[in-house]
Amino acid sequence: MKFAKGPRPWSINLFAGVLLILAIWNLAVALFDLPAQEEFLRSLGLGLDWNRDWTIVSSSAWFTVELIPIALVWIAASRFARMFITGMAGVKAVLLVANFPVLYALPGILAGQCIALAAVALLYTRGSQEWFAIKEIDPATFD
Repeated sequence: MKFAKGPRPWSINLFAGVLLILAIWNLAVALFDLPAQEEFLRSLGLGLDWNRDWTIVSSSAWFTVELIPIALVWIAASRFARMFITGMAGVKAVLLVANFPVLYALPGILAGQCIALAAVALLYTRGSQEWFAIKEIDPATFD
């Protein structure tokens, strides 16, 4: 992995900041109310015997999964990570539309999901496009 050179555009910084804040918020909500998070995980019907320890582990693992693509975009200008995040945002948008009546009754969750989708759109601003397009020149090319 090569680190991206030069300053990051405002849209990349805003994207990383917003999604990082949302990831930290989700982790904090899960860890501060472990019984509710445990019940939520149990409601997913995964067939696991959820307890306090597994709830903490799964919440922390999900936080890490959210951080990896954010870090790859911000640190390495990874085009793959940008496409992965875009694909996941597409899935999220479909789920939002399909579950809109339920989410309408939960305005906090709906707002968080919409903010996350707006942050992903920042990856396609003009400054972001130019930043992702920068290729490092290989010195061996000129030998």
